[in-house]
Amino acid sequence: MSEALNSLNDIDRNYPMPRVYDFLSRPENRAVLEYVFNDSFGCHVFPGDISGYPFDKFFDDMDREIKRAKQIHLWSYIPTCRYRCHFCQYPTVTLNPQATSSQAVFRELVECNIKEATMWLRSVPCLAQAEVGEFNIFGGTPSLLPEPELRRLMDFYRSNFNFSAATMRFEGEPRTLTKDYLQLLKELGFTKISFGAQAFNDRIIAACGRMHSAEECVEAIYNAREIGIEWVSIDLIYGMLGQSVDDVKFDMEKTLELELSHVVCTKLHMEDSMKKRTAVSGERESVWQKKGRVNINNMDFPGLGKQYQMRELVEQYLLPSYLEHPTMYFHRSNQRPEKWKGLITDLDTQYPEVAIGLGGSSKCTRAEAINITGYKKYKEALDENRLPIEESRGVSSLQREVNAFKMALSTLIPVNDTLFRQRFDGKSFFDNPIIRRTLTTLVDKALVTAERDTVTLTPNGVTLVEAIINTLFLTPEA
Repeated sequence: MSEALNSLNDIDRNYPMPRVYDFLSRPENRAVLEYVFNDSFGCHVFPGDISGYPFDKFFDDMDREIKRAKQIHLWSYIPTCRYRCHFCQYPTVTLNPQATSSQAVFRELVECNIKEATMWLRSVPCLAQAEVGEFNIFGGTPSLLPEPELRRLMDFYRSNFNFSAATMRFEGEPRTLTKDYLQLLKELGFTKISFGAQAFNDRIIAACGRMHSAEECVEAIYNAREIGIEWVSIDLIYGMLGQSVDDVKFDMEKTLELELSHVVCTKLHMEDSMKKRTAVSGERESVWQKKGRVNINNMDFPGLGKQYQMRELVEQYLLPSYLEHPTMYFHRSNQRPEKWKGLITDLDTQYPEVAIGLGGSSKCTRAEAINITGYKKYKEALDENRLPIEESRGVSSLQREVNAFKMALSTLIPVNDTLFRQRFDGKSFFDNPIIRRTLTTLVDKALVTAERDTVTLTPNGVTLVEAIINTLFLTPEA
């Protein structure tokens, strides 16, 4: 019996057998099982298929598509952190925010960010006029930025980009999102706050190396509401060291008690993110990767079976009053979903995104570029007046259709062929050989239903959508 199958058989007998158990335990579905075991987070991957793509061609593609887009997603990555979480694979600059020496690092990081953004504005002429749909400051821990540096950063972006219709979202860390800092964010125009809680159990929080408490998470939520920031999203992770199905049940009860507007629930990711090239990829293994999926400090990682029991608890608690869009992102049914996610994944949009900062991933439907993830090399590129791009890849016409379909599938909204035809000059997704072959497989495996011109994920398909996207869309030759 394989290690993956053993993990699937790790079940909490106090809870129902997970719905996907029968599917994953079948020998013919072994590829999907191995995927969800080895890359249990389930990343969004919509890669280009043309390597060695010239940078000037990438910028031409971006300029062309940004001109056509109604809005774009713009994000700025601030990599500073005061500690490194045990599951983290992101490129970070760890520092003591109170140290005098750290102030120079903050200034340098903001200068680098501004310089890179300025070079983008020169490389893509229409970027300055493009309507930003949502602006995100991500991390790392951007809330470590001292007030003068955050003001300088925002003065630059507001002065050089079109924020006339933009909503602004800021990611922080509970202990640093003090009432004073939240007040500063509101003054600067941020209406959305997000942070990683990971769990509402201090034992679990400490085991993953985070230096805040569950109570500080709750305090940050109430402080934001008190000053008038109602849109607060938190990240929760299941599958962490020492975590039980009961622990996730408690997290869901707490989520409902807090009446959160938005919550992101993800499975733990322990695969090297550089292999997947999604979001911001790190240069080094996480602490947990180095130690492996083994007993650590007399605590165990829950197996795949328990992880899917946890996933079903998330659905059980949230779906009566929340909607999931896209996968893993839950929003109250009476509130809008994540705006930036919709901009880049919904079939009727799938607009470009521009990512400024260490490890940023910028893309349009025709090409993508991944920034350098090492801070030293990133800074060297900027010092030499080069955009810090590590790699650029193009997307063939056939792959553009596949990526569009996969992105649409990840939203969990039924994929409509009429809308697809509008995107691709009357061409049906059934005409694409990769999509056509994959749909036959997905229908046979009862992961989707295909009725006339609409493809809809089944319940198993919803749970396994990331595995579907990353394992079953193969070229006819493969």
